[in-house]
Amino acid sequence: MTDVDPLIGKVLNGRFAIISPIGVGGMGRVYKAMQQPLDRVVALKVLNPKYDSGKDPEFEKRFFLEASMTSKLKHPNTITVHDYGRTDDGIFYIAMEFLEGETLYQVLARERVLPWTRAINIMAQIARSLREAHKMNLVHRDLKPANIMLLNEGTGGDVVKVLDFGLVKTFARERRPEENDPELTQSGVLMGSPMYIAPEQARHRADARSDIYSLGVVIFQCIAGRTPFLGKESLDLILKHMKETPPQLSTLAPGIPPEVNALVMKCLEKDPANRYQSMDELLNAIRTTSSSQGMSGAFADPRAMQSSQAVEVVMSEFVTAPEDEKKKRNPWLILGILLVPIGLLFGAWIATAFLKEPAPVVKPAVVVLPVPPQPPVPTEVKPEPIAEGPVMTDVTFVIESEPSGATVTRHDEVLGVTPLRIPLSHVGTTAVPLEITLTLEGYTPATISTEGVSGLIPIKQQLQAIPKPVVKPVPVVKPVPKQDGYKESPY
Repeated sequence: MTDVDPLIGKVLNGRFAIISPIGVGGMGRVYKAMQQPLDRVVALKVLNPKYDSGKDPEFEKRFFLEASMTSKLKHPNTITVHDYGRTDDGIFYIAMEFLEGETLYQVLARERVLPWTRAINIMAQIARSLREAHKMNLVHRDLKPANIMLLNEGTGGDVVKVLDFGLVKTFARERRPEENDPELTQSGVLMGSPMYIAPEQARHRADARSDIYSLGVVIFQCIAGRTPFLGKESLDLILKHMKETPPQLSTLAPGIPPEVNALVMKCLEKDPANRYQSMDELLNAIRTTSSSQGMSGAFADPRAMQSSQAVEVVMSEFVTAPEDEKKKRNPWLILGILLVPIGLLFGAWIATAFLKEPAPVVKPAVVVLPVPPQPPVPTEVKPEPIAEGPVMTDVTFVIESEPSGATVTRHDEVLGVTPLRIPLSHVGTTAVPLEITLTLEGYTPATISTEGVSGLIPIKQQLQAIPKPVVKPVPVVKPVPKQDGYKESPY
């Protein structure tokens, strides 16, 4: 029987009534809750009350760092933090806005690939969110599809919210590389996700350009249906990010424009100096790329105007300006500007009307050009067949457990709880390996190793309950009464 979550129905700090669980994160769990007395639905991130802080003394510090830093971010593409704190019984929490939508991870699990136009639109909104954070000397350091929420608020397109700034750090103060920065390490564990980590971040150095690299990996996956590097172990992925050259996006998505390929691949440069140096620079590149494909209206900077639009604005301001502003302008100057073309036209009419002799009309000479000989009609040449690119194959592992509700982890990353679908893509017909671990309180952890080529691969695991220790009763030995002057015969 699955244990009941002790926080369901509890009211934290007399304000947040916990309704139901939403998901599991690295710091604990996220719940749907009602904030009283505002009757506002919030997403409540709660530090695992059973977490042993002795294993990671910086855990509490990072929790409050996320809360304090994220609460200062006000961009519409960033999740809003309403409140945070610690209860009397030692439970840490962050109350955030409750979002109705799907994570980009869920969308990609269902659709696998996105049109490049949709992916670039998502990229621009993420860049705007991170631009605000970078200007406040904050870097996200864990950008991945699971931390990007897509909402549809009736606008006809995606509305992006960037989540989970739990790994933010300030980079306003430079540190020496040899310093042991507690914000970069967690009990010797690298902070970040191996599939999306920047090369310099794997060396414990991160700045705004590290987020640009991770954003490039995310958009690469959206368009190509897979990340630039694939690997069985986390260490393999990290080493590939550090050492190997990523494949060109156009080889996995042949239909994209060359400008889109160049945009994403520049984000994936190994050397941060060769990437875009800021989110402003990246956004300008997105505008240029989208404009070249006839999409300028979707990404144009509203601050940029054409000259004709500027003239219209100046004239409209003059007409509609308040009286005190009108007095500051010289109306005779405006009138003079308008009379210049009228005067020119009037002068031309006067000159034409009073000419004594009309100007002679010169008839143009008719030039007959020789007709060039028609070239012979070329014979039809059939184009050679184009070699097909690598064939991508999809395989989805359907994970179930008895009982359900077990946490599924892969490469030290929490994927969700059972029942769960894990979609993967690979090239060719080679089987894709999968190794996951199922954990559930009160049951023995189970590690599953399997593989699949294509289609749905069902996996059902019976979890074994941890047996309760059997306490054997201590036998009671009755004392033998001692008799004086008598010894029992052994015979």
